Amino acid sequence: MSSLKITVARNAGFCLGVKRAIELARKAVTEHHKVAMLGDIVHNESVIADLEKAGVIVFSDIDQVPSDMPVLFRSHGTPLPIWQKAVAKGLVIIDATCPLVQEIHRAAKMLEEDDRKVIIIGDKGHDEVEGIVSQVHDPLILSNAADAQQLPALRRAGVVIQSTQFMDNVNEIVNILITKVQDLRILNTICHPTLNRQKQLKELAVQNDVMIIVGSFTSANTKRLAAIAKQINPRSYQVQGPKDIDLGWFKDINTVGVSAGASTPAETVMAVVKKINQFHR
Repeated sequence: MSSLKITVARNAGFCLGVKRAIELARKAVTEHHKVAMLGDIVHNESVIADLEKAGVIVFSDIDQVPSDMPVLFRSHGTPLPIWQKAVAKGLVIIDATCPLVQEIHRAAKMLEEDDRKVIIIGDKGHDEVEGIVSQVHDPLILSNAADAQQLPALRRAGVVIQSTQFMDNVNEIVNILITKVQDLRILNTICHPTLNRQKQLKELAVQNDVMIIVGSFTSANTKRLAAIAKQINPRSYQVQGPKDIDLGWFKDINTVGVSAGASTPAETVMAVVKKINQFHR
């Protein structure tokens, strides 16, 4: 069997915001023993399982959180009504919101204060988008070019972007918006790690025979990476971990590119690489 070259993207795995949120969760457990978490801190099952073993308890509703238990608000951001309920209950709040997401909240409010209709380019229903929505009055959410086509003509609007959006999708939407909005201000709030991850993914998809994208199927940015890789290289596959690797993917190939979503631990990426190497011994 020929030797196999495996190249891992430099920006694969946890972004700084996710790392910070997990560190805050582990520190909170050390200090308080039990910590409530409203929803999943990141979209990754193995990370959530590890935190639950450590003492983090996941609740689906702020009303379920015991009054004597600190609550950790996750990296994606938390809608204002939930913040207000937590404060009203007197809960100790540990804010793990990604600083870059907080910047998007401030940007949305700034656009509204500038008397602009706020437009959010992002995935409808996504946790981060829901948090941004709560910061301003009645914003518009555009997930794709079809949404933008349905938009009526506007005199004055401002755009913020979900931090993990792909630039290709954003550009398609913006190209339509500039024909519909007379006075349009666009704030590019995609985070730099996401942009770097997208750039590296596209390069690897062209350069390698097979692409492997590592991450949960509940992670929007991981699924988006996998979809873009597939467009460039049909032999692209998303896996949650080494158990999902299929030997048949690596027959008669010489190179493999590996990338991962922002909520994928580095050890999971390395476990996938190790499993691929085992197939080619």
